[in-house]
Amino acid sequence: MLARAVDYPFNKVFCIGFNKTGTSSMDRLFRGLGLRSFHGYYSHIPVSDPLYAGYQCFSDGDQHDFALLDRTFPGSRFIVTTRPLGDWLASRIRHVELRRTLGASGPMRQEYDADPRTAVRAWIQRRLEYHRRVADYFAARPGTLLVLDICTRPDPAATCAAITDFLGLPRRPDLTLPHENAQRAPREAGVRTREEVLAEAVAALEDLGLPPGQLTAVFP
Repeated sequence: MLARAVDYPFNKVFCIGFNKTGTSSMDRLFRGLGLRSFHGYYSHIPVSDPLYAGYQCFSDGDQHDFALLDRTFPGSRFIVTTRPLGDWLASRIRHVELRRTLGASGPMRQEYDADPRTAVRAWIQRRLEYHRRVADYFAARPGTLLVLDICTRPDPAATCAAITDFLGLPRRPDLTLPHENAQRAPREAGVRTREEVLAEAVAALEDLGLPPGQLTAVFP
């Protein structure tokens, strides 16, 4: 006898935050909830791709066409994973430096290596503009968007409860939000500390005419 399919109170779940904002942790949590989760740069995959039929949850990527996802998959939920701007920039820069030590490339490293200061300015501008577009689009539909700073969360259990409540799923006290891809310790050779790279973030803010206090901004 075939098991009865589970009826979920949502179509799909799209994590539409930038990379380096806990997307791996979200993927792990979705799997712990028994959901079919895809973790990868889906922001560049056309919505007509058969991939979308095989999964319920999607995480990782860059700037997502959330409006197109919303139209194509009505009834879906959207989660913006985020973190303080300074922490996000430091994580990105250190990720590039780690990839450099490993001999690995990629668009983010190529952009940064071409001109670090220009790259960091561009990252700040893209994030600010993207977050504003997300906030404007979902302003009249708060029940479809959850903004979540899971990287500096004080209580992982409470964060898990916020996610399951948002998705309309039963709470799971046995689950905690895992901290995937935490920065390695001790310090990797060739990778600067967070404090060392933050100077680049401050300089980029000055170039854009933004105050240093912007480093603690989460959303938008």
